[in-house]
Amino acid sequence: MSVGHINKIITPPVKIDPINQPVQGDQKTAEKGEVNFGQVLADAVKQIDSLQKEADDKITGLVLGEGVSTHTAMMALEKADIAFQLMNQVRSKIVRAYEEIMRTQV
Repeated sequence: MSVGHINKIITPPVKIDPINQPVQGDQKTAEKGEVNFGQVLADAVKQIDSLQKEADDKITGLVLGEGVSTHTAMMALEKADIAFQLMNQVRSKIVRAYEEIMRTQV
């Protein structure tokens, strides 16, 4: 049983370049090399809120017949849903880390 033809199908892994840009946040702190965790978290929540509002507007436009396609509305809805799920996972990890720190004996 020859498996040589399988090697022709499999492609080698692609190298992903590292991120060279700072996370969008306060530009003053990014220039200094400092990152304010609270500000980054607040910015992320604002972005997710704007995605939720955009999805609501698209769904409303679809229902009212304002020329919004079903595809556009569903894409906005899924984008907002995925962003919310990510935020929820990050929140869970932060809570678990906090609980672990609080259990640490000094």
